[in-house]
Amino acid sequence: MFPVRLRIRRTRIAAAAILAACVIPAIATAQDPSSDVRPAVSEPVAGQLPGRPRIGLVLAGGGAKGGAHVGVLKVLEEMRVPVDCIAGTSMGALVGAGYASGIPAAELQEFLLGIEWASVVGGLGQRDLEPIEQKRAGVTYSNDFELGIKDKRVVVPGGLVNTSGIEDLLRSYVARARMQSSFDRLPIPFRAVATDMVTGEMVVIDQGDLATAMRASMAIPGAFAPVITDEHILADGGMVRNIPIDVARKLCADVVIVVNLVEPPAQRENLQSATQLMSRSMDVMLQANETLQLQTLTDRDVRIDVFMGDIGTADFERVPETIPLGEAATRAAASELAALALPEPEYLAWRKQVTASQDIEARLAGVRYEGLERVNPAYLEQQAQVRAGDTVDTGEISKEAQRMSALKDFDSIEYRLEGDPSSPTLVWMPREKRIGPDYLKFDLGMYASEGGDIAFAIYAKHNRTWLNSLGGEWRNEVQLGSENLLATSLYQPLDVAQRFFVEPRLAWSRNWEYVFLDGERFARYRLSDVGGSLDAGMNLGNYSQLRAGYLYTRRDVEVNTGTPLLPEVERDDAGLTASFTFDNRDTPFNATRGGAAALEYFRSEDSLGADKDWERLELGLGLALPVSNDVIWMTLAGGSNLNSDLPADRTFRLGGPGSFPGFELGEIRSDEYWLASGSYLWKIKDIMSIRGQALYAGLRLQAGQTYERLDLVDEDTMYGASVYVTGRTMVGPLTVGFGATSTESYSVWLAIGRPIGHGTILERGIFR
Repeated sequence: MFPVRLRIRRTRIAAAAILAACVIPAIATAQDPSSDVRPAVSEPVAGQLPGRPRIGLVLAGGGAKGGAHVGVLKVLEEMRVPVDCIAGTSMGALVGAGYASGIPAAELQEFLLGIEWASVVGGLGQRDLEPIEQKRAGVTYSNDFELGIKDKRVVVPGGLVNTSGIEDLLRSYVARARMQSSFDRLPIPFRAVATDMVTGEMVVIDQGDLATAMRASMAIPGAFAPVITDEHILADGGMVRNIPIDVARKLCADVVIVVNLVEPPAQRENLQSATQLMSRSMDVMLQANETLQLQTLTDRDVRIDVFMGDIGTADFERVPETIPLGEAATRAAASELAALALPEPEYLAWRKQVTASQDIEARLAGVRYEGLERVNPAYLEQQAQVRAGDTVDTGEISKEAQRMSALKDFDSIEYRLEGDPSSPTLVWMPREKRIGPDYLKFDLGMYASEGGDIAFAIYAKHNRTWLNSLGGEWRNEVQLGSENLLATSLYQPLDVAQRFFVEPRLAWSRNWEYVFLDGERFARYRLSDVGGSLDAGMNLGNYSQLRAGYLYTRRDVEVNTGTPLLPEVERDDAGLTASFTFDNRDTPFNATRGGAAALEYFRSEDSLGADKDWERLELGLGLALPVSNDVIWMTLAGGSNLNSDLPADRTFRLGGPGSFPGFELGEIRSDEYWLASGSYLWKIKDIMSIRGQALYAGLRLQAGQTYERLDLVDEDTMYGASVYVTGRTMVGPLTVGFGATSTESYSVWLAIGRPIGHGTILERGIFR
């Protein structure tokens, strides 16, 4: 398996939930060992002395524990023990493929310890690469799940985890070795083991794309999409052969060196809950096939048992600790290994022959895209930063793959270099999502306060992508709860690069809002809107967007309970709109770095179909600054009626954790306002650090002022303070806090999942 950082030990399924590796389209050939597979190495291999036994290295699967394999390789090199062939499963396949490709142990260690797992696995930094419209339109909060619609039924993806980061890492890791289709012709012959999910049998991968072979060996069912070939549906090899001793013997080995990753015995007290028993059932399955293989060892073979202590499969933050464990276990077997060591001159000759650089640098003769059915290749060409004539290395190709994988249209990005190695053609093979082009997303939200606010939201969104060659997209939204919504729109780019666009939209909404007097709920209103809009806009890179258009809505304001304070009206609002969005945050909720800005303007005019003339302008700014493990948030917002007669139901609504903690949601209504706040958040607990999930304790200080309030309260500057715990969790955003104001108001609140409350621009997308 591939490195992950979850806190659930010995749980391969849990590890998979954050392991990331995109499915590479196909393995050229995968062979089932039950068929008549020839021994791959019938001739002496590089550096082998006449009469010397051929040594096969067997590396077990084990997730984070597999870092110990690097420690084993370091000591084998110190002892001058050559390796003539390698068989590995899962994480053992990853380490083994690198060594077989010619990467010495010291460089393997440098590679492994240099991986930024939060980026590779957790997607940290990927949002920077997303187009601004994808950021603006694609957010769900309580989960990342995306479903598809095929043949009038809902389908789920092959894996729950986006694994593009890991796959790109694998390709870069063995960049030059990928050009060799036969694993027999690698510096050290190699085999990866996977499981055929159709037959349940072991599949030994001996040729094709080396990165794909590793990917298949690590594809934990349900978490990763499998690797699909013409013959097989391939998943994690540990299910059938976590220690592939027989594979190494068939490949070349007269003697095998087996690296066994040993965990402490299971404890009765840790086998009580359903999740503990599910985890243990996976361990039992692995141990059963491991035991059968280990029983085949002979007196000539060397077994290296690496005792992992409390380091579990998913503890990837502890990978640095595993390498010394591998070293110590190998030194403990020094007397057995000494018989396999070579004299120094012979070993150095062997080492020289099997060492190979994986660096690639070439001037591209051309760039081509293959295998696309929906996505227009011309769009990818417009987005590309690697072009024909450029001199590129592995890192630059990897960055281009990352940019492409950030687009919502793809499961994975594959590539190959073909033709003259000094001037090759770069062939991109993006794999479009199998569940597309119709996608479904769902979201949940809940908000409650001690003062009586209880609100919830159930949200669903349907997108139909690539309606035409320019990337037209049909979007439909439904929300039920305290804020109801039914909307449909057509986002239509006007050029191949998707810089310019139009978006007509029809919508119906119905919300319930309270009106407060002296801090008490005085009435509850039902506000219904039906209408449409037409926007034209321009995308300015990945961070900014401009829109302008026309909006018409018929508004119905009706008292639901209580004494009327707002006029009950049926009114047509119609006029010109304009907006600007900037967003370079690392995440749309609880950002730890980056900023956001939004500007919204509406001018209602009777000449454009309105019953009343009025204007409204609102601006919001937010900034997140990392300070070691902590974060500083700063926000600034303001709204104005621009000296117009703003309808009472269109006034700015302040209150709640998104705008002014200490007040209830929408407690203050005013024609104009300004707010400024600063927060310091101390990280108190990592939940799943590799996914950026953590809890913070926050202190927020705030000042603000309102003008022409509906309740006619004096318009002095207000001050507030709040303390809270907030963070992104496995169930989405979570915030619980207490706020108080200089006006002697206070509030205690709890918010989970999709944010509720849209009174100010801060709550509509700056910092929630």
